[in-house]
Amino acid sequence: MPKVQIALRWLVRVLPVVLVFYGPVWLLEYFRGELLWSDTPIAGGDFDTHVAQTWRVLEGLRGWGRSWVYDVQHLAGYPNGTIFDADNKGWTIFTWVMSGLGLSDGRAFNLFVICAHLLVSPVVYASARLFGLSHRAALLSAGLSVLMWFYDSWQHWEWYIGMVAYAFASYWALLPLAAFYRWCQDRKAWQAALAALTLALAHLLHPYSFFILALPMGVLYWRHFGAFGAKEHATVWGMAVLTVAANAWWIAVSLSFWHYVLDSSLFGHTTLETLGWDVLELTGEPAEQGSIGNRTGFRLLTLAAGAVGLWMAWRRSDPRALPLSLGMVLFALLAYFGGYTPASNLQPYRHVGPLMFFGAIAAGYAFDTALKEGLFRRVSRPAWVLIALLSVPAGQHLARDVLYFSVRSLPLPRPLPDGNRMPYTALGYGIHLDYSYADWQLDELVEWVEDNDDGTGRILVEGWFVGEHLAWRTKSQILGGFIWRNLEHSWANLFRQRPQGIVAPKAFGDYIRTYAVKWVIVTAPPFLAPWWDKNPKLEKVADVSTFRIYRTKQPVNLVARGGGTVTAKTNVLEVRGSDPSKDVILRYHWLETLVCKPDCTVERHELPLDSIGFVKVPAPHPADFHVFNSYQFVAESPTFESRSK
Repeated sequence: MPKVQIALRWLVRVLPVVLVFYGPVWLLEYFRGELLWSDTPIAGGDFDTHVAQTWRVLEGLRGWGRSWVYDVQHLAGYPNGTIFDADNKGWTIFTWVMSGLGLSDGRAFNLFVICAHLLVSPVVYASARLFGLSHRAALLSAGLSVLMWFYDSWQHWEWYIGMVAYAFASYWALLPLAAFYRWCQDRKAWQAALAALTLALAHLLHPYSFFILALPMGVLYWRHFGAFGAKEHATVWGMAVLTVAANAWWIAVSLSFWHYVLDSSLFGHTTLETLGWDVLELTGEPAEQGSIGNRTGFRLLTLAAGAVGLWMAWRRSDPRALPLSLGMVLFALLAYFGGYTPASNLQPYRHVGPLMFFGAIAAGYAFDTALKEGLFRRVSRPAWVLIALLSVPAGQHLARDVLYFSVRSLPLPRPLPDGNRMPYTALGYGIHLDYSYADWQLDELVEWVEDNDDGTGRILVEGWFVGEHLAWRTKSQILGGFIWRNLEHSWANLFRQRPQGIVAPKAFGDYIRTYAVKWVIVTAPPFLAPWWDKNPKLEKVADVSTFRIYRTKQPVNLVARGGGTVTAKTNVLEVRGSDPSKDVILRYHWLETLVCKPDCTVERHELPLDSIGFVKVPAPHPADFHVFNSYQFVAESPTFESRSK
């Protein structure tokens, strides 16, 4: 055989492997992945929320051996690490373990993001092989997954904005399902072990893994129930027990604070209309589909091929048809009809993610079956000509999806005769961003806050990611951050009640006094929010970068009654110089686990503006004392009537 022919044969074999497995490395570098190879955690968007959550839990693990803390820097004190960060548990534990091995916290945090990018290919490929697909078909499934990860608008938006944990779980969930399917067929110990381990990890990555896997795995178990012996039944229940055990440490804590939970059906609340937007590649509702141009070409191609694969599997009575069909149908129904049901609390549109990856496996099945049965050879010459012709507009469409995210690689449009240039926005490429990772560190603002805030009052911050950023980068006490936190404490953030900050002067004065607001940081420019300059309770003191900073005119005190001063740090409120004969009321949220030492007690002080109430230390008490988080529930939980209803 000529050497050229041998070289070409090896090229045909090796090139797809290189593209599928090395491609994500190159693409991550293209999208400024070098920012992740840093000791500084990636910031901006949801990343700031996850950094703040991780930093507090690390503080709890290192200082108290607990996975949550009474966070005095956020929302006038709230239990950080309990419920709202349920989607951050795996990310946090990964960071903790990697930092224990010698990495800096920032580098360990970023390494999780890198893993999410680079494991797409191997996880989808391994899952496809476990489902019994050939090497070539598994490569196709993995290749489609990589293309969707980088060039489908939803998948790209998830990792770009910081929803990395769910994006990671969307494809990771394939692994326990595929391993479980394979074990049901072969009953080998390594398959059961792989299914058990990856199932436990999937639920650590994101609790919604339960909704991804419960139905297909449950039906597989039911299908084989009669054929299983005692050993097999014990193995299945062992998988469930291991998953619960691996996640029990945070589930138990979450359940203890469940009475604080608010409704969370604020995003991804889809209707059938959303399906039309996706088919037409239009963004109809940014709160559902992401604040990004809708690009679904690779998704629709994969799902169409996957639908063909499911049809072929059912026609052949293939056992793989059941789990793959259940997954795809369930996620399609959740994604586009979930808004009509109580499942709206699960943010239905996010299930488009696992729908795509299940579709990639089904598409690989269609390709594998066509190869094995010689279906491609049966296609007539006119049909191939038609396919070739149709591939031209299809390829053009997919190329435009790629270029939307790669706009910086395009040559600049030639100038008009008058010398002006048309912006890319006008030329159909969307805004002139390519949705690459960005350096969103707010260094100037952080420096100003550290230089001016003395800890005697709180900072009200507009712009949720700005509030989260200041919460993890400074020691200041922030009223702000993610507006729709699903805990009752989030009502302490003025911008949850009034998103634009438009409040009558008297009500604003009551808010300032209640929460001891000393500074206000505004993100919106004057022409969009002129009322801040006209607010009689505020005086403007600085412009820092794009931010306006105000000081409140009325004096504030973190001690509402009883005298003295309070110094707050995680899990501890230290009071000095109080009047022992008077009740002391601190402007910090009461919590069932707070106790007072020495020779004092903690009670809940009810407030008209806050359903949780503040910390009260009744007289008599020492002049100097401290209130701290005992991690023991020493008081009964009140019944809250949530203002979200």
